[in-house]
Amino acid sequence: MTSLKVEWTYRPWALVVTVTGEVDAGTISQLRDGIEAARAGAPVPPPAVVLDLTGVGFIGSSGLALLVEVSEECAAAGQELTLVCASRPVLRPLQLTGLDQVFTITGTLPPAP
Repeated sequence: MTSLKVEWTYRPWALVVTVTGEVDAGTISQLRDGIEAARAGAPVPPPAVVLDLTGVGFIGSSGLALLVEVSEECAAAGQELTLVCASRPVLRPLQLTGLDQVFTITGTLPPAP
């Protein structure tokens, strides 16, 4: 069984959701629930959402599909979405699907403006 941990912090400039573990069909609902809870619990709607995927060791097609959904939800809410990832297990699937051209991707957590 794969495991996944989802934590979040609210900063004035962004909601930062930190994901650790494997994102696959067995954990996708946990990730979706965590992101939804984080966005719903924000004291004020943040101008940006940052998904920190540096602790993710695997992301499957269901995880990629969820990233697209989250991107669309953020766009509809007027929020910028940034993915933080630098490891091959996450970057490679994004590159193979062309999603690296769709998302804003950085190797480190962006500094506060």
